[in-house]
Amino acid sequence: MDDEEIKEVDELDEIFVNKNIPINKKLLVEILKSFVTIDEEGMIDFKEDYEKLSYWKKILIYLLCKKALTSRKIIDKEYANPKEISENAMIGESAAKKISNNETIKRLTKKTKEGYFIQNYNLKKIKDIILGKEENEN
Repeated sequence: MDDEEIKEVDELDEIFVNKNIPINKKLLVEILKSFVTIDEEGMIDFKEDYEKLSYWKKILIYLLCKKALTSRKIIDKEYANPKEISENAMIGESAAKKISNNETIKRLTKKTKEGYFIQNYNLKKIKDIILGKEENEN
């Protein structure tokens, strides 16, 4: 056996995330398909089920739409600031500004100086929250 065939297993791998994990497009579609459609020019059409979501779930859906749009190379930047979220996700400006106060959003997004975005490794957690497997109306 040569050295390339031997790969040491590290038990700690279970708790560490890979920041460079590629996007799981199938999972992204599973989350978004009940709530939005997106045309080839990047226009997001929110479905009736979207209207029933809490404001913070709408924020997550909008950020996932941005992820889909960047994946398709329709837009260049995945992040969104509260003003953009308010204008495009159909939520009030005061709710959008509360992003940094919401524990769920803080746990599932990354904040940069340009705005918020969702890391690819958080898609499974978001699916569980959005589609009801985890109840957390924080």
